[in-house]
Amino acid sequence: METPQQSLIYWDKTRRPVNFLFILAAIAAVLGLMGLQNDRGPTLLVLGLGVGGYSWLTNARTYLIYPQHLVIAFGTPRKRIVPFTNISHVEFLSLPTLGDRVRVRLENGRGIMLQAKDSETFYNRLDEALNNFHGPRPEYPLNNGRSDIEDPS
Repeated sequence: METPQQSLIYWDKTRRPVNFLFILAAIAAVLGLMGLQNDRGPTLLVLGLGVGGYSWLTNARTYLIYPQHLVIAFGTPRKRIVPFTNISHVEFLSLPTLGDRVRVRLENGRGIMLQAKDSETFYNRLDEALNNFHGPRPEYPLNNGRSDIEDPS
């Protein structure tokens, strides 16, 4: 039985269901394997396996929101757990050529770009979970807290 702290709030898959780089790497590995029979070197086989492994371990497949952390699931053995204590805020980006994305800003200033299938719902649920975790937070002011900029109103 799950405890309330471990209950899943929301999950979503990545926008791209097929990883083309992984498919190309698999094709290169198969061609490299066939090249071994023709007395060619194992270069294409090693390249295909290396790129396939890299692609499997670095491309996100699923995003899971829990009450205290965000989990980004990559290939089977790899998961990245981002505690809400490390997240500063989230941003919804609507880019004309790349589509909608969610950017998670960490406390150290770095950002993580997420491409969920339903980016807007994912953003709303993640922002709601962050607000429930941190309590009501003031919005980040445009002047970054500086008092030397006058308010036009």
